[in-house]
Parts: sequence; C-alpha cells; structure tokens
Amino acid sequence: MVGQRVRWILPAILLAWPQLAGAEVLGVVNVGFPAVNCVFNTTCTITVSDFVASIPVPGIAGTARLQSRMFTGSAGAPAAGFHGYMYRVDLTDAGGILNIPCVQSLRVTFGPVASFQYNGAGALDQVFVATTGGVGTIGVSSATKTGDDITFNFASPVCAGGSPGRGASSFFFGLASDRAPQAVTATVTQLGGGDLSVAARAPGRYKCTAGTPLSGASDACVASICAVDPFCCGSAWDSLCIAEVRTVCDSLVCPEANGTCTHSLCTTDGSLVNSCDSTKADCVADICAVDPFCCTTAWDSICVSEVDTVCGNNCD
Repeated sequence: MVGQRVRWILPAILLAWPQLAGAEVLGVVNVGFPAVNCVFNTTCTITVSDFVASIPVPGIAGTARLQSRMFTGSAGAPAAGFHGYMYRVDLTDAGGILNIPCVQSLRVTFGPVASFQYNGAGALDQVFVATTGGVGTIGVSSATKTGDDITFNFASPVCAGGSPGRGASSFFFGLASDRAPQAVTATVTQLGGGDLSVAARAPGRYKCTAGTPLSGASDACVASICAVDPFCCGSAWDSLCIAEVRTVCDSLVCPEANGTCTHSLCTTDGSLVNSCDSTKADCVADICAVDPFCCTTAWDSICVSEVDTVCGNNCD
C-alpha cells in the first residue's frame, strides 16, 4: 500500500531529527593497496596526479597539508571512464607550540557519488579507506552527504606533534564520480570547533549549476537535453538547460524544481506544504493525496520514493 510506514518514532529519534534531516549516510569500507586499484584498472595499477595545499592551522610550527589525489578508470575496469578522488589530511610535519591542534573532519563539495564494489563483498560501496599498503594511521569513521557536500569524520582526531615530524596523518580515503576534477575550497574542522578553508580538487560542475557547456558523455540526462537543445552542450549551460533537467529528463533533483518548497523533493527533511511545487514539478499534491504523512509529519525516504511511484518523476 502506498505510503505505508511505521508512524511512531521514539522520543530520542525525534530529538535527533534536526541533525539527521536531509543527510545521506554513505557506505564506508576499509580496503588495501593495491587491491582497490583494480576497480579502476585491470592491471591494478593507476596513474595519479596530486594537488597539495597547506591547511592554515593556527599556532603550529611546520606545515599541515591536505592532499588531493586524482586518477581515471581505464577501459575494461569496473570504474572505466569514472574519475577517482582520494584525500589525505597530513599533520606529520606540524608541531604544536602552545597546544596540540587536531583536525576532526573534512568537508568537500563533491556532488553525486558513484558506487562500486571496493571490498569485494556485500552491497556496493561509496567511500573506501586504504588502511593497508599506504601511508597514514587514522581512518574515517563515517561520511555524510548533505546536498552536494560530503563530511568525512575521522575515527580519531588527526593531530600535530610536539614538534614537526611527530604529527599524525589520515589514511588515504577515496570515492568516485563521473565528472572530471576542478579547483574547489574544502573545509577542515578542528577539534573543539573552528573551520579552516583549504584548496582542494573535486568533481566539476553538476547539471543543476549554470556555466560553461556540459558534455553529453558525462550524464544520460545531459545527453538527452543536448539532443533537443544543442545550445546546452555547444554554447552554455544556462537556466533553460537547468529547467530541462525537469522538463526533458523528468528529474526533480535540481533546486529549480522546488517552487516554494523549503527543500528538494529528492531529499528527506521536514514535511512539505501541499502544492508548494505547483508552478514547477506539481508533484507534492499528488504524493500527499495518497500519503498525508509527507505533508503533516516528515518528508521521509518513502515520500522520496513516491516521486517515482506516484508522480512518474525521478531523482537521478
């Protein structure tokens, strides 16, 4: 039955709702080098390019660094044509002077994540942590995606040493995208609070953002749009191209489809006002007619699935 779900929620979960709303927990698995390379190359070797930037940690001697490592899947490999990204927070050469600063998380604007079988077992994975065969000593305990931003939380803080050369480093941790790298600004959060901006590399612009033309090879929806509107792949990806994500691809993933709704129909969050998207997708009213929970209590994962089953749209 459409909309059938457990309607009671424990008080503790209700209290946690503001922190959980809209967030997607990504699958994180521990792997080793060179085995993980086999996902990207049939010979299990990859050719990488590195970008290293200093993390402006206050009060240290030496240097704290964020390493972005990039590579591309080769023909015949499971991730052929996809772009791999690895990151490492390195405070090995950072020494504390008045105190010992530590990093507890890294946030990167990444966009959609491709899923692959990194550890050879179970469901497909989104994030891998190379705990053997490489450098570092500290893993990733969780990765949470909110919108296009992914926050990687370390299993224990990555700390400077009492002097340069005695600090800690995370393991390399990585994930994949169908988009090529571009320059971005990542955010490092220190233990005890305080965010620091640092240069990094991450996937290029997504189909919901206006700018230079996109390539139809990067996304099936982009290819469909450019087939009917060549301007989008030949001249510029403008607001009309973004609207065509909805009108051509039936996708409600872009903010353009939201109308006056307070959040996307494709993400879990608070309940939506009936018909808030009537000028765009006109889907909320249909869902709430068969599943009032979505407009009275919360827009949960069932409401998101009903974008497809009730409205005939998608969140791709």
